[in-house]
Amino acid sequence: MNPTRNHRTTLLMAILALAVCLTHTGSAAADDDVVVVKVQGQGISKDAAIKDGLRKAIEQGGQAEIMSKSQSKDFALEYDIILSRASGLVKDFKVVGERSTQGITTVDLEAKVSKKLIDATWGEVAILLKQLGRPKIMVVFTESIHDLDRAEANREVVQKDSILGTQIERKLLNLGFKLVNPGQMSEIDRRKAEVAAVDNDVDALKSLAMNYGAQVYLKGVSRASGPEKITAAGINLNMWETDVTIQGFWTETGDSIFSNSMTGVRDGSRVAGPVGGRQALEKSGAKLADASVYDLLEAWTRGTAGGVGDVIVEVGNVADVKQSILIKRALEEIAGVEEVVKDGAKGLVKYTVQTNMNAEALTEHLIDLKLDGFELDVTDQKMKTITCKVK
Repeated sequence: MNPTRNHRTTLLMAILALAVCLTHTGSAAADDDVVVVKVQGQGISKDAAIKDGLRKAIEQGGQAEIMSKSQSKDFALEYDIILSRASGLVKDFKVVGERSTQGITTVDLEAKVSKKLIDATWGEVAILLKQLGRPKIMVVFTESIHDLDRAEANREVVQKDSILGTQIERKLLNLGFKLVNPGQMSEIDRRKAEVAAVDNDVDALKSLAMNYGAQVYLKGVSRASGPEKITAAGINLNMWETDVTIQGFWTETGDSIFSNSMTGVRDGSRVAGPVGGRQALEKSGAKLADASVYDLLEAWTRGTAGGVGDVIVEVGNVADVKQSILIKRALEEIAGVEEVVKDGAKGLVKYTVQTNMNAEALTEHLIDLKLDGFELDVTDQKMKTITCKVK
């Protein structure tokens, strides 16, 4: 037998064995990071149900990583922000089942969760929270019960408080946000807010929110109509048809942050009258309220709560078109600025700046900005708007 050939064969087998070993080692490392979980999500639509399922996948697949952060100061807020970003964190999933009943969609998901990605994103969120100031929020929620058991003149019962509104307020307070206390609002303003919410008067709500120092305002309108008397499994039920809409707005710009609604959902209660109607609203609207808080958290921490641009820079006393263009070019050269859109040519010019910075960080750059023949004097800075003038 040829010894050289034997040596080559032995060497080849050794290389192949090493390759197999390395492959298995790589797979083990990948498997150690990526966890495959099976979860069930529910929501008012397929998209909402998938988001709910992905949040549950993060909770299930990243248990160890989540527990390791549980002693952090802002754990509850950091945790909910991570869950609000579930759609971006779970890169690979498939829907293996879907069904709908009484306005609620249920999906069965198989998802691959990366524990390293959760850990890395958590670190980014922790740093981000140190940079962001938590906005003050005004919640205006009107709730009405159309009770067909009452005399026609008294069928519409408007509640002084809202179960869903209270649920959202409690969640935001637990996360450390400051709220405009409805009890501190004057009776006239409270009534204005209720009417504006029902009439969808965005300008009136914006004005009220600014007066009470709220950077964000949420408005909700919920209504239950019924009841229809039915008997199921020997139990008498009062069936109500419920409609709920919850919207969020950035006060400074009036731009929408999110808009969630569900209409024509039927739910039952053993209790008759307005109390039963409120119970039906609570059951049918709970997922909508939770989803709205997650939408708010995601928009706020991603810097998209103010609309298309991250920060608006308003510059007064702009002399002419040339000066307005020079300002635009100077803004574009700031590190971290992705795009600048100019609105106006002279006088008051608005620049919408897309950036990964918050307004405070951008203001520091504006103070040091070098311009040919003129300077920018920063006169005011809010969470999403910086006001300057040429001098």
